[in-house]
Amino acid sequence: MNPLLLLASAFVALACSSLLSAADTRFPEVRALLDAHCSKCHGEKVQKAGVNLQPFVDEKAVVKQRKTWRAIIEQVESGEMPPEGETQPTKEQRERLVRWIKQTLDAVEKADREKPDPGRSVVRRLNRSEYNRTIRDLTGIDFDVSGAVGMPDETVGESFDNLAAALNLSSVLMEKYFSAADLVLEKLFAPIKPKGPKAKTAYSPALEQLLVARPSDGISARAAAKQVIESFASKAYRRPVEAREVERFLTLFERVNAKEPIFEEALKPVFKAVLASPNFLLRIERDRAAEAERAYRVSDHELAVRLSYFLWSSMPDAELTGLAAKGELAKPDILEKQVRRMLADPKARALTDNFAAQWLRLRKLADARPSTEFFPTFTPKLRQAMYDEAAMFFDKLREEDRSLLELLDADYTYVNADLAKHYGIADVTGPEFRKVQLADGNRGGLLGMSALLTLTSHTSRTSPTLRGKYVLEVILGTPPPPPPPNVSQIDESKNKGKSPKNFREQLALHATQATCANCHRRIDPLGFGLENFDAIGRWRPSSADVDATGKLPTGEQFDGAKELKKILLQRKGRFVENMTEKLAVYALGRELQPSDEVHMRAITKGLENDGYRFSRLVLGIAQSYAFQQRRNLKQDEKTE
Repeated sequence: MNPLLLLASAFVALACSSLLSAADTRFPEVRALLDAHCSKCHGEKVQKAGVNLQPFVDEKAVVKQRKTWRAIIEQVESGEMPPEGETQPTKEQRERLVRWIKQTLDAVEKADREKPDPGRSVVRRLNRSEYNRTIRDLTGIDFDVSGAVGMPDETVGESFDNLAAALNLSSVLMEKYFSAADLVLEKLFAPIKPKGPKAKTAYSPALEQLLVARPSDGISARAAAKQVIESFASKAYRRPVEAREVERFLTLFERVNAKEPIFEEALKPVFKAVLASPNFLLRIERDRAAEAERAYRVSDHELAVRLSYFLWSSMPDAELTGLAAKGELAKPDILEKQVRRMLADPKARALTDNFAAQWLRLRKLADARPSTEFFPTFTPKLRQAMYDEAAMFFDKLREEDRSLLELLDADYTYVNADLAKHYGIADVTGPEFRKVQLADGNRGGLLGMSALLTLTSHTSRTSPTLRGKYVLEVILGTPPPPPPPNVSQIDESKNKGKSPKNFREQLALHATQATCANCHRRIDPLGFGLENFDAIGRWRPSSADVDATGKLPTGEQFDGAKELKKILLQRKGRFVENMTEKLAVYALGRELQPSDEVHMRAITKGLENDGYRFSRLVLGIAQSYAFQQRRNLKQDEKTE
């Protein structure tokens, strides 16, 4: 979805709505209004804020952007759009526009429920984190192998680094995978030196776990190698290995074994071939020719892989694989039991490291702008403590199956001595993190955490605009459009000692520019509510220079973070819907498509009925149609 369309479409639709007649509205009337009153600024020749309304030629075009039009409903009903100063529609006109949008979207969602589409199938390369974790769980060798061989960082924007569209496999990266395989095998086959004069050299314990058979009087080298290869390749490929694949590996084994008849050494090139195979490096789900383009349920082995990389960023364990082999994993009661088991496993920390750290942008804390020149206490040690607080908070939601709404507001957090001192919390000593109750209602939840307050600040000061933008984008999932090209930036070197008296007034002057006003009207008040926190998240009382009051376009007024959080809790539905969509994108490895919306809405409804618990969100996605079903690529998709 184009984020520009979200705000601009709302504006133009609402600005035109004042002209709607008393009769039932049909799209031709809407299109005519767009042409007459909106296309001048949002048509083929001019696309202010990057918005072109020409593609909306019929209802079919509208439903392709149904999330945008759902957002329009929210803004129409709330009165946020049109903005102040524009002609306002009557109550009846607002109701009729909302009714038309709802009827149009409800009709297509009914069709989606009757004939659902699981979305296009994707082939996904293991990203760096998944590769390291998979090597660990496959071989028992636990180290940053991707970093050791210099694999490049994944290329991502504001989304996730496990999306198929961004996971290319270049020749340079393939060379890194060969180097990584060599490094892993070097560690795996490294002998343990004897400690006593009579002790024999052993091979490593990790290798012993993989050698499920050895040549002996009762078994030939070929027969033993076949057992080892079948076991290792099946785990690495995350599916039963085929007989023809085993035969190719056996041919390689026998060729090496004939020259150097040492069983373990003859297996080494076989292991390397497995680790460099596309069947290991890629998550491949094979099309079923008999199914044509119809949707069908993924196999139990494919479901096991989807679950394990969703929750653990790694390969399935023995229990998942065993259930898949029996064809039992997809049974609803067994699937739920496995999801709960996996969430309770320490490996589910991957959800924090790979989902939350990207969604909440914690990975950007390392490059946060505040400088020690202005904030001497902002040391690398404190920066790490800030990250650990946010990560532990999210991870405990998972471990203890707590409410997702505690991300918006909570009466506790996790601190060590350094962070406690930073927050002014007494009686906390040592480097270990522990849970503490918060007496101050301003501090609890994401918006009271120094990590998020710091990464949305400038070098020497806070940034209400960056903080407000963070709330809209990350918390609510309603991003404002980017600033128009050539927009002037605030020059803080000007007007020193003159009016405006403080930065808030200076920002207000900037926001009066015609190209800036509408967006700043939505963004800045949210950031103002966090002004009692300085650029590194320390509390500072209100004063002539610190004003934490704000008024939203919808009319709500507040003073400080505590009151702002109450308003956000009133919009918990939007927050939960946004988090659901983000986690679904992460789980599916692709951006959501219009037909996914009906399933996402069902998940959020289930959350509402179950107290917004963490496990219910994960279960909802694991049980969803898109997660459990697939289809073959359509012809037009093959040519893209």
